[in-house]
This record gives sequence, structure tokens and C-alpha cells, in this order.
Amino acid sequence: MAQILFIYLLKVIVCSSVLVTYYWLALRNKRFHYYNRFYLLSALFLSVLLPLLHLQLFNFSGHSSQTIHLLNIINAHGEEDIIIGANKAVDYEQLLLFAVAVISAVMIILLCFSIIKIYSIKKKYAVNKTTEFDFINTDIQQAPFSFLKNIFWRNDISLQHETGKQILQHEITHIKQKHSWDKIFIQTLLCFYWINPFFWLIKKELFLIHEFIADEKAIGENDASAFAKMLLASQYGKFQFLPAQSIFYSPIKRRLTMLTTSQKPQFSYARRLMVLPLLAIVITLFSFTVNNEINHTVIKTSASFKLVVDAGHGGKDYGALGNGLYEKDATLKIAEKIKALSSQYGIDVILTRDNDVFMSPPEKSEFANAQNANAFISIHISSALKDEQAEKSGVEVYVSERNKNLLQQSQVLGSSILENMNADFKPASALNTRNAGIWVMDNSKIPSALIECGYITNASDAAILKDDAKIELMAKNILQGIAMYANNKVDTTNLYQLKTVDDTTPVQHKENAIKSPSTPVSFAVDSTAIKSNKNVPRPLYVLNGKIIKEEEMKNIEPKTIESLYVLKDKDATDKYGDKGKYGVIEMYLKNDTEKKELQQLSAPPPQAAEINSDTTSHIN
Repeated sequence: MAQILFIYLLKVIVCSSVLVTYYWLALRNKRFHYYNRFYLLSALFLSVLLPLLHLQLFNFSGHSSQTIHLLNIINAHGEEDIIIGANKAVDYEQLLLFAVAVISAVMIILLCFSIIKIYSIKKKYAVNKTTEFDFINTDIQQAPFSFLKNIFWRNDISLQHETGKQILQHEITHIKQKHSWDKIFIQTLLCFYWINPFFWLIKKELFLIHEFIADEKAIGENDASAFAKMLLASQYGKFQFLPAQSIFYSPIKRRLTMLTTSQKPQFSYARRLMVLPLLAIVITLFSFTVNNEINHTVIKTSASFKLVVDAGHGGKDYGALGNGLYEKDATLKIAEKIKALSSQYGIDVILTRDNDVFMSPPEKSEFANAQNANAFISIHISSALKDEQAEKSGVEVYVSERNKNLLQQSQVLGSSILENMNADFKPASALNTRNAGIWVMDNSKIPSALIECGYITNASDAAILKDDAKIELMAKNILQGIAMYANNKVDTTNLYQLKTVDDTTPVQHKENAIKSPSTPVSFAVDSTAIKSNKNVPRPLYVLNGKIIKEEEMKNIEPKTIESLYVLKDKDATDKYGDKGKYGVIEMYLKNDTEKKELQQLSAPPPQAAEINSDTTSHIN
């Protein structure tokens, strides 16, 4: 979270620096005040909003890794673009984020205090109401000044004198032009973007433009000399009411200069029209990506190589869900992109599915083994529990430790894929294995690996999965790893080590394997049913703490599931006795209100899905 915020603030500063530079060179001290006021307010809006847009209009390639990394930070749309070390004794980012929040809170309090103080002054003195404003005659030295529809006057300034009339007209102009709203807006903005020095410059310039506009109206057709003398004779006071407009608050020299500046600045229209190409430049700053040509040089296989690619889940089996995505759709998109690019690498790709259909894990395993292929990969997306969704992210690769005859080759295959994926995505430090096993790899007759292409429950990872350019990059990295494996270009002396992942944490809409003491049982939790192999013992099914029949599971709508637990062996028998000896599936539903709402949805589920495929998602 902290990293995303700081990247965003950096982009705001870059954007505002470009806009302020143009103002400083072409518009500052020129006598088109209304245009300048509009420009500066627009610069604030653009600086805040443009960095939030996810634009990718241009894609370039380069050779300098450091330059590419810096440019992509400017164009980053989330923390997936920057790799951060995982082990920290002190979370300095969170401390810095807290400090920023504290400063912002103090500034908001001070702003509110200033506004309250202005209205407390109004309560102390008599108020003369007119149709356009409230006139408050005071004896305070900060007056005269205006705020919203209030003019605070000083009783020693005569309204009958020419100077008094000009000052009054000056303050009335502030009210009519709604300058106080400009001030409230920019000072509120500064409470949150106080770290941006260019916003402070914009504030200073905008306040002066207010004065330029009001000075012109105060003078009207009269000689400016009298008004200029009044400004020179006035003394600066300690003005404490930040959102208000003070006649004596702004730098006098520039106001005097503006009163005598020519009405027709040279090239006035050209200066203003130059904002159009400037706007194009600013948008371009946030609409390009730069790839490293060295990292993505295509390596072709030296001999024919056949690869089976499985898009995990499909049909009635939705897989994990989160951030508006179904796992089955994301995996198919990645698999299709791998196939589309495979010819460039000399790889013949065969997909287990090329549309939204369901295949059981044994069917996928049987299909892959029948293709006489050289390798098999299964594409999946992981997920995490709600309290871990921000923390858990990045690519992971699994291999089967149970398939002893192919373990070494699978470890070489997985290491090659992981090494290439780590070049552009959040790195993993090891190859994973699962203690419950992964059916399609346990029963594979060829080297195999399962690739978790990020966490669907993590906002940054989900953004990658929605980005076509990132999907293509991911597919290229996978193919690059396959090609290196095919050409025996993997350093087998420095392979990724194996790390066993526990699989007893809650999951939802996922696939798993349960091993009984003597007979293997496999099943898949999908959108309508639980599939079980025939002629083998069934696990025990428990819904909201109540034991139910397998047939009853078929009527459960997956979108109503809150969480699902898989217990096996000792964990199952300790809790359910002999009934749990073949494994237990514990399912808990959302409350009734959520169930009714979810059953009416035809679109993908809400963004905050509570899923964890980290332990049990991938037997197919």
C-alpha cells in the first residue's frame, strides 16, 4: 500500500512539474488572468487524475536495464512493476505512511481552525446584509478581507473616499469570481499533497492571479496611480486566515507591475494554444512501457519440441475468484497467448482446452500423456485469505515430488520457467511442492510443472492479469524458459530448491486431492457439483457444521460459499472419528442476504473474494 502511494505521488510531482514549467515560461506575468486561473486549476486536476489512468498507448524496447526500470517506475500502475525485498526488520514504509497521514491530519485541522476563526469574528460584530454579500464592520487589523460571501471591513477606512470605494470593489470582485472556493480547494488539496513543491507554487500564483483580477475591477476606467499609491502606503500584516482574501496580503511589486503591463502581450494566442501539445506530452508520459530487448530475445529450440499446456479449471469449475476475475478465464487467456507465440520459439503447443469446458484432473492427465509430448505445464492463478491478500502476490511454480522418476527433469523445467518469470515479475525464491500432491503432475509421464501466475486476490496481481501487454510478457517468459530447457541451457548446478507447502488452509471453488491410507480419492469443487472417481471411498461432506450427503452438494451455488476446508488423515479422524477416515470437506456458506444477492448476479463476483488456492487448488 505504501509503495503504491509513493509511486503515485512521484507521478503527480512529475506531471505538475511539466505543467508548472510551461506556465512559468509562457504564461506567468502575462495579462490574461482568467485563462491563467483556469490553467492553474486545470493543472491541479490533471496532476491528480492523470497518474490514475491506466494508459498503454506506446510500447518501446531498449537495452539499458537501469533506464528501463526508471521509466517504468514513472509509468507504473501498481506495485507489480517494482520488486521490493520481502524481509524487513522494521517496516519503514508503513512508518513513513503514518508520518504522512499525521502531517495531513494536522494540516486539515489547521485549515478547519482558520475557517472557524473567520466565522467567530463574524459573530462578534454587527452584520449588514446585502443581496450579494454580508458586510461586517470590524476593528481588527487584518481587515479588509473577504471570504465566500462575507466582506470584513476595517472601520477606519472610509467608504466615501475613492480609495475605500476601490478596496470595496476589489473585495466584491473576489466574491463574484468565487475566489474563496479556489483557495479552499487548493488548500484542501495541499493537506493531502503537501509533499509536492509544485502545488505550493501553483497556490502562490493562483492567489496572485486573484489579486490581479480584483485589482483590474477595482480600478475600472480610473487612473491606476491612486490605487498604486494605496498599495505602496499599505503595511503588510500578519494575516492568519488562510482561506480568506486580503487586500494587503499579496506581493505588491508584481501587482503594481501588472497594473502597468500592456494589455496585449506578444504572441498571446500562441502562448495559450501551446497548452495543447503540452497536454499531449503529459499524457504520453503515462502511456508508454519500455521492455528490455536483451531479456526478451527469442530463443528457438534446436530440435522439434512438443509442449502440452493446460489452462486450469474451466466450464462449471470456476477456480479462484477475486477482483472481478475468474481463474478459469485468466488461465485460458494465458494459455492461448502461449500458443499464439509458440511458433516464434520453435515449440509446438497443444492445449488441453481452447474454450470454456470442464475436464476432470484424470481426463487432463490422460490427454497430456497421450500426446507423446516433451513436457507438460498447467497454468493456474493462486489466491489468499482476506487478511493476507495485500501481502501474498507474485509468481510461483510447483513440481511433483511424488513423481520420483521425473522429479529431476521437472525440477530443471520448473527452474528454467521460474528464472525467466523472475526477470519481469515478482520473484519466488524456490520451487514449491504440495504435500497432498497434484494429480496431473503426480500421474504425468513427462516432465511437468504447474505455474501460479500471481494471486487473483491481490489487486496488483489482478491488474497484471487484466493487462494484455503483461499477459503477453508472461507468455514470452514461459516460452523462453521452455526453450532454454529444450536446448539444455539450464544451469543444473544451481537449480531452485524445493519447498513443501502445507495444504490444510481454507479454500473456495478449488481442486484438490485427498489421500486415504490405502485408496486415492480425487474430487473437484466446481460451479455445480463435486466430481468423485467411481468405485473408491467418498470423503465426508459437512455443510455449516452438519454432515450431508454428496448429492446435496450438487445443489449448492458456489457464489454463496464463504470458505471451504479440506481435512485428511489424522486431522480428519481427530475431528470426526472413523467417519473422516477417507477425508473431510467442510463448507461454510455466506449469510442468507449475501446468498440472495449473489444468486442474482450474472456478472463476475465482487472484487474482494476470500479464497486461498495456495494449498489445494491444483490437481488438474
